[in-house]
Amino acid sequence: MYKGIFVTATDTETGKTYVSCKIAEALEKSGINTGVFKPVSTGDRNDAKALIKAAKIDENAETVTPVFFKNPMSPYGASLFERRVSDRIFDLKKIDGAFKYFLNKYKFTVVEGVGGILVPLKQNFFVSDLIKKFNLPVIVVARFGLGTLNHTLLTVEKLKRDNQKILGVILSGKKNKNDISVKSNASIIKKITKLPILELGYNEKVDLEKNRWIIK
Repeated sequence: MYKGIFVTATDTETGKTYVSCKIAEALEKSGINTGVFKPVSTGDRNDAKALIKAAKIDENAETVTPVFFKNPMSPYGASLFERRVSDRIFDLKKIDGAFKYFLNKYKFTVVEGVGGILVPLKQNFFVSDLIKKFNLPVIVVARFGLGTLNHTLLTVEKLKRDNQKILGVILSGKKNKNDISVKSNASIIKKITKLPILELGYNEKVDLEKNRWIIK
């Protein structure tokens, strides 16, 4: 078993937090001491609170998400909007310290990114750079519907070019009955990427026995 996973996405609002929570919930129920970590967030710390609840751990939102910006934008954009010096606010040493704290305290840690992999965290430093720094295997969360093929394949291609280990792709959210692409997107992604695929709708649970690739 890995020490943790990094959950990224093809875009914002793809269900990344929902998937991260469902994975943490499944791990906790299986008896694995599971930590959750979202290094940076904008707008609010509700994602951190949801992760803490899913993992059933005694941590506060400020520890789970050490870097926070008030405005719901990219972290770099928010730092400029709030007229804060991003290199000072986005303190990598602070994030490194928090990351090590979770890895040392918990057997397995679910790390959730922010937005997609090329979201700028500060000038010339992206989510993809944070993934490299943490060196954890990656799960890509994507939408079910039209457009997801391009977004997912671009994300997977970038991760491969960065020599990152990709565990698989999880399609999340609601299936639009009027979108016929939903019927074939998962199989096409699997055929092209050769990666495991999990379709996770709302109110569905992650079955770790059937999807061992998530943690192995």
